[in-house]
Amino acid sequence: MTGTKDERAVPEAARAETAGSVIAFPSAQRPRAQRRAVDAAVRERIGRGLRLHYADILAQPVPDRLLTLLDALADTEAQP
Repeated sequence: MTGTKDERAVPEAARAETAGSVIAFPSAQRPRAQRRAVDAAVRERIGRGLRLHYADILAQPVPDRLLTLLDALADTEAQP
């Protein structure tokens, strides 16, 4: 470790967990030539996996308090 500000901001456990691994940067930070498109089949597989993973959460009812807040927001936006 060089002790840079960015490295100090990462918890020690996370640094140990990623030691020796390559850190991937978001595509917006990569030069355009290094960006790779994700094909439709991969996107579909990722989407299916996420839906399966979060299915039980999505099946839960929306809390009344949140519905009340959403209704109040909709009323505010509807007023000129």
